[in-house]
Amino acid sequence: MTQSAQTSKTPEGVQPSGQEVRALVDRFGLKRAGARAPLAEYTRELWARRYFIVEFSRATNASGYSKSVLGQAWQVLTPLLNAGVYFFIFGLLLNTRRGVSNYIGFLVVGIFVFQFIQSSLNSGARSLQSNISLVRTLHFPRAVFPVSATVVALEQMLMSLVVLVPIVLITGEPIRLHWLLVIPALAMQSCFCVGLAFIFARIGAKVPDVSQMLPFILRVWLYTSGVMFSINQMTAHMNPLVGNLLNANPAAEFMYLYRGALLKSAPAASVNEWLIALGWTVVVAGGGYVFFWKAEEQYGRD
Repeated sequence: MTQSAQTSKTPEGVQPSGQEVRALVDRFGLKRAGARAPLAEYTRELWARRYFIVEFSRATNASGYSKSVLGQAWQVLTPLLNAGVYFFIFGLLLNTRRGVSNYIGFLVVGIFVFQFIQSSLNSGARSLQSNISLVRTLHFPRAVFPVSATVVALEQMLMSLVVLVPIVLITGEPIRLHWLLVIPALAMQSCFCVGLAFIFARIGAKVPDVSQMLPFILRVWLYTSGVMFSINQMTAHMNPLVGNLLNANPAAEFMYLYRGALLKSAPAASVNEWLIALGWTVVVAGGGYVFFWKAEEQYGRD
C-alpha cells in the first residue's frame, strides 16, 4: 500500500500532529496564504507584472481627469499656474529673482522637478488604500501600486518636459548637447521617487492620516528646496551650515542637475552634485523597496 493510501485512512475526527503537517508542507512545497516571498523572488514576480503596471497606470491617469473639461491638460496647466503665482509673489514682490539669470526658466524648471516628487509621494501614500479591494482579494506583489503611482507621475513629468522645452527656448536659452543630461537626471529622479512612494505607501497603509499631513510636509520641503530662489544667493550671508544643509536636500540636488542641463545661464552641475543625487537615489530607492517588502504580509489586513 502506498504512503498516500495510508494517509487517506486517518480515522475520522483525528487531526494529524503538527510535525506531520509540517512534513507534508515541506514535502509538497506548500506556502502559507499571503506569505511574503523572498526578496529576489518578489522582485521577479514584480517584473513579470510590468505590462500590467503600465496599463494600470494609463487607466489610472486617464480616469483621474475624466470629469474635467480640459482633461489631462491639467497635468501641465497646474504647475504652469503655480509658476505664475510664484513669479508674482516671490519674483516680483519679494524680489527673489535678484542675482538669478533667466529667473523664469529657473523657476519653471524647479516647479516641474518638484511636482514630480510631490505627485509620486502623494499618490504613493494613497496607493494601497485606494486599491484596497484588489489588495485583499488578489495575490500579487503589492509593490505594483506604488510603482504604478510613480509611473503616472513620470508620465506627467514627460508631458511637462514637452512644455518646458519651448519655455526654455523662449527665455533665450540655446539648444545644446547638455540637454542630453536630462536623461540620466530623469532616470535617477524616477528611481528616487519610486523609493519615496514605497516608503509612504507602507506608512499610509498603517496610518491613513498621513495623507492629511503630507500637504504641510511638502509645503515646507518646497520652500526649503530652492524652487523660487537661489539657495546660494539666499544663504550667502548666513552660517555656511545653513547653505550646506539646504544644498544637500535631494529635491535641490535634482534641480541643480536639470537647471545645469537645460539652462546655459545656470552653472553646470558639478561631479559632486551628481554623486550626491546618485547617493540619494540608491539609498531611498533601495531602502524604500526593502522597507515596503518587509511589510508585504500586513497589507490589506484590518
